[in-house]
This record gives sequence, structure tokens and C-alpha cells, in this order.
Amino acid sequence: MNGVSLALVSIGGKISQYPDEDEVRQSNEEARRFAERSDGLCRWLAYLNAQNADWRDELDRCVDAGAVGVKLWTSLKDANGRLDNAVNLIRGAAEKGLSLLIHTWQVTGGPVSGEITLEEFATLAQRCPNANLVAAHAGGNWRHSIGVLRDRAPNAHVDVSGYYPERGLVEALVQDIGAERVLFGSDLAGRTLASQLAKVVFAGISDEEKELIFWRNADRVFGLGEVPPPPSAPLRPLDGLPDPKTDYFCFCGRWPFYEGPCATPAELDDLLAEAGIETAYTGDLGTLYRQDLERANNQFLDAARTTRRVAPLATVNPLSHNWRSLLRHLRDGFAGVILFPYMHNWRLDHPAHAGFFRALADAKLPVWVNCALADDRTRHSGLAPRPVASEEVVAFCGTAPSNDYVLQGLGARPIGQVLDGSPGDGRFRFEMSKLTDYSYAWDDFVGKHGITHLVLGSEFPLRDLREVRWTARRI
Repeated sequence: MNGVSLALVSIGGKISQYPDEDEVRQSNEEARRFAERSDGLCRWLAYLNAQNADWRDELDRCVDAGAVGVKLWTSLKDANGRLDNAVNLIRGAAEKGLSLLIHTWQVTGGPVSGEITLEEFATLAQRCPNANLVAAHAGGNWRHSIGVLRDRAPNAHVDVSGYYPERGLVEALVQDIGAERVLFGSDLAGRTLASQLAKVVFAGISDEEKELIFWRNADRVFGLGEVPPPPSAPLRPLDGLPDPKTDYFCFCGRWPFYEGPCATPAELDDLLAEAGIETAYTGDLGTLYRQDLERANNQFLDAARTTRRVAPLATVNPLSHNWRSLLRHLRDGFAGVILFPYMHNWRLDHPAHAGFFRALADAKLPVWVNCALADDRTRHSGLAPRPVASEEVVAFCGTAPSNDYVLQGLGARPIGQVLDGSPGDGRFRFEMSKLTDYSYAWDDFVGKHGITHLVLGSEFPLRDLREVRWTARRI
């Protein structure tokens, strides 16, 4: 469905951090059978636990059965946190001419037991210079990966699989270590293949570099031989999606954590025109952490007045003691207000905020509620945002006063629970970006609820402006 002609698969069935010998063997048997049933679409990697005494026997068995490489997940460190067993395994695989795909993960909350960071992966590569290694997920928090492999460990590669489909990832890695050391990966079936493809498709790199990432590097590293040409991929018709010309999840302004492509509404207006978006309901990232909200909102409104496509949203925070004054003095020209219970750390359903939502309804101010932004796992370590729970969303929607609400950043579960409780309630619309991120989420949701309550949301500039629309036509 997504134009892929060859995939490397691993880890069939149950997953645990330190799988025993029977679990490893069963997992490899399932991966082998899956590849055999795929009619040439899939080849498989031997999944091993370096802490198991029989890893050499299991590796030999897998190679005899057709494995083309090795996959290591979280069991790289022994009980004392050492990597010696992993080094022995990697060297043993390299002696057989096998390359290894190794899970790497560095997140703000810290690793799980046995998991390694990209820095530790680089150490493995240096201790095993004759092995070709690929770091899955490019370390996880890819901004913390920049520089780790530069001018170091030329046998070390990264892939761009999994997690949030963030704009700028691929370009940064290519600039850091060169396109020859970057491989494509999807992390199926957890993520949609299309959302992961989009990271490379929309990257600001050359077609030749994209070809290296999509298949030539994998062909070289894993010795795949002849790679079939990609099949044609059908597209979902646009009439099966929410209005693609209106964006309900868009931002501009100065993001304090890293540089973005769009600081001003005028710059965003030009990008919206290029993308064919006629109206974008837009918050200001620069205002998100301001405490003088009246001044910040007015500056944003003045900057947006000259645009044609930017519909500005005023940032409001019920924890600000002057929110009533802020609403009274809100100038004409805002399309509504945007709230950040996730980033500003307050509960949607807390009784103390009932008067706040009543005031917004009385003022006839449409409300955008941001429930998630970017990927919480790779947030700045100085932040402590509060994830918005499904139960909180359901409780809020059950008591919210009559008004127009757009909820951003929600997955299928909370949206479905709200609609199950009141399927005919027209107060609430939900932007669709998270439904395009996870395998089966879109089809399962739309099959049950349709698209009536869904709206397009790009989450620009954290995602590419085109990514959600492009992905939705391919999942």
C-alpha cells in the first residue's frame, strides 16, 4: 500500500526486556515463518539476547534458516550494566559477515533496564570495528544524537525509524554524518509506514540522498542483492478526508527549544499558500511561555493582520490570575483562544476552571485545547508538562458549556470515548494528526465514527506542513 518492495523484519510475537532462550527461539521462528509467507516481500533478522548462554547456537540456527542479519533490542547490558557480552555477540556476528540492527533510545525520562544510548552504541562500534552496526531510532532524542558519531566509528549507521514524525530529523542527520550512514526504518507495526516515509519524502535533501536512505544503504549494509522496484501505491481520495484546505493545528513564532522555519505570520502565510491551505487557525509558539499574555497576544495579532490565511488564536491560561481582565480586553481579530493544559500543567476537568470555561462561552470565543505537543518523551529536561489523560478529556467534554471546541493532539481512544458518550454532540471537533501516526488507528476510528468530527491538523512547524495530509492518503 505504501510502495515498499522489500522489508527487513524481526522479533515475532512476545517482547520482553530480557527474553529467555525459549522466547528468543519462538520469536525467531515466527519472524522466519512471516518472511516465508510474504512471497519475497520480507527478509528477517535473527533476534538475540547477548545475556543468554546459547546465543551462538541460536545465531547458527537462524543463519542456516535464512536470517540476513541480527537484531538486538534491550538486553545489551548484563546485571552489572556492562556491555562485554554484547561485544562478544557483535564480534561473533561480524565474523559471519552479518550486520546488526541495535535498538538505541535516549529519552527525558531515562532508559529501561538493558537499553543503551547512542553514545553507548558508538562505544560498541569502536570496540567492534569489523562489524557494520545500525542504531535504530537514531538514538530516540535525535537532537541529542547530533555530533555523537561525527568523525567517529565509520562502521556505525543510524536509522530514522519510529517515534514522532518530526520535521528536520533527516536533514540534521544527513548534515551531521552524511546520507551514506542513514537508513530508512518504519518501526511497524507500532507506527504507520506512511508517517515514517514522510520524514524522508519531505526532507530538504537531494533525490540521490533520499535514494541512499530509502534502500541503497540497506542494500550495502545487509548485502540484500537485487532489490525489486517499488510497487505502485494507491491513494485515498480526498473526499474521504476532512477539508484539506483548512488547518486547525498550526503555529508560528519563536519556539524556545530549537530553531523553526517560521518566526512570523507573514512567513507562515507564504508557506500556507505553497501548500494549498486557505485558512490556518494558528497559535504563537513565542507566546506559549510568556507571562505578560495581553501584550504578547496583541503583538501576535498585529503581526497577523496583514496575512490572508493566518487566523490567529489568543493564548489564555486559567492559572493566570488576571485571565478575566485578559478576556475583557481581548482585541477584535482573534479567531478564538488556545489553551495548553498539557504545557501549562492544569487539568481540563478540575472544578476550579468551570468559571473560566463559562466565561469563554459567554464571550462566544471558540476554544482550541492543546492536549499534546511534539513528543513528550524527548521534551526539554527543564520541563515537567502534565500528560492529559483520556478520562480527563471525557469528563471535561461531559460538562463543558455550550461552545465550539477543537481538541488537538488526541489519539483514537479518548476521541472515541467522547463520541461513544455523545455521538451527536456538535460542540467538539478533533484534529486528526495522531490518528495518522499509529497503525490501524485511522481505519478503526473512521470505520466506527466516520469523519464528521475530525478536522485537519498539521502541527506545523513541529511536523512538515504537508505530512498529515500526505500520510492520511496512504494509511
